[in-house]
Amino acid sequence: MRRAVIKRYFSKDIFPTIKTDFRFLVRKIRSSGFEYDLQIRDDYFNLYYRGNNLGKVSYKKNKERYAVEIHRKFVETNERMLNEFDDHRSGKYFSFSIPRGEMHRFFRSEFLRAMEQRVKEVNFQEERALEQMLTTDNANRSDLIIIDRQVRNRGRADQTQIDMLALIRSELDDYQFCVLEVKLGNNPELRGKVFRQLEGYVDRVSKHFNDYKECYQENLKQKQELGLIDRTLKVNIVRGVSGLVVVVGYSGIAQSNIRQLKEKAPNVKVLQLVNIIDLTKAV
Repeated sequence: MRRAVIKRYFSKDIFPTIKTDFRFLVRKIRSSGFEYDLQIRDDYFNLYYRGNNLGKVSYKKNKERYAVEIHRKFVETNERMLNEFDDHRSGKYFSFSIPRGEMHRFFRSEFLRAMEQRVKEVNFQEERALEQMLTTDNANRSDLIIIDRQVRNRGRADQTQIDMLALIRSELDDYQFCVLEVKLGNNPELRGKVFRQLEGYVDRVSKHFNDYKECYQENLKQKQELGLIDRTLKVNIVRGVSGLVVVVGYSGIAQSNIRQLKEKAPNVKVLQLVNIIDLTKAV
């Protein structure tokens, strides 16, 4: 049997357990206004804050436990967490083995806030944070659904990752994939390199469309069951993959970079978001 090039969902034998054990975390994500972001991977999930991974969480069915892997810089100063939960420290990462019934204590608000603070102190990356803000500000839409981030095919550790992958509703109420590349206005890649990146990503999804469709139909179904996406939304993914460069901030520099990009790639679609203070809209 051919192995699909991408899998970003839980196998059917473990999904019911994930759904039960992480109701508390879904509530936290929703109450945060989706400032936290849970993305399903290949039988595990990543929990993000400002684009930074606060934990890779995998269920060990035979042990009734979860393996949680967190970058050391987000937890190494949290003595209370380290004293409360046994960890194995290896290089960049701390690994925890947590019983099913203890996950709500491990990801309690106190520890999440501590990791948030560490993100702000040691790992602020503007474009990663922008991706998170775009995800947060566009949650609960039906015309555009941001379904994943940092996307690559299975077994390709050296493969560059798609910033964000979205679904856009067509006039026929079907959905098509859209690759989003998010760049700050002062990023020199805007002058041309981003087009080659975008073109390659669109080709990748188009080439493996059937695998991507199967993957994300299941991904969406599981997110709906978890309560992360509107359960009433009916999504049918059809052929057709587009690309969009989303440019944020640094308006003057951005306009110059975008002009150079359009000279090299006239057909590339660019959306520039500007942070203009419009006093007429002040509440």
